[in-house]
Amino acid sequence: MNLIEAIEKKALLLDCAVRDKAELLEVLIKKLCKSSRVKGCDAVHEAITEREELSSTGMGRGVAMPHARLSGVSFPTLGFARIADGVDFDSVDGQPVKLVFMLLTPSSNPELNVQLLGKLSRICMKEENREKLLAVEKTTDLLTLVREWDAENGFGA
Repeated sequence: MNLIEAIEKKALLLDCAVRDKAELLEVLIKKLCKSSRVKGCDAVHEAITEREELSSTGMGRGVAMPHARLSGVSFPTLGFARIADGVDFDSVDGQPVKLVFMLLTPSSNPELNVQLLGKLSRICMKEENREKLLAVEKTTDLLTLVREWDAENGFGA
């Protein structure tokens, strides 16, 4: 599956002004819950919160990938937030997080969750890709980047 297929355009936040991790998660959850693919905002909030309590999804290098598998999700749904000053996310490297991808996937397909997180991780491990995400000015430019990464990395079915 291509990443571009999972993106929820209503949940692409290039100038997200939040004070902390909790507020950031809440903002992204609310945006993703507006998608027709997602039912049960309370369940989403609970699942994301529980996942973060297990261990932070702050993977380092200014990137976090909160995620959950839920029965109320009919199709993988991906949101993105960029925080100019960053927020403390309890990341493995202790650095503030500026780039956040939130992924919701159907509970009926756990492999899909792992597959999409793996694709995002491979993209975000490259410094040049993180710099592009920090510099992008419009959501259309962000979508173009994701399409390019899908094509370059052979992300498909």
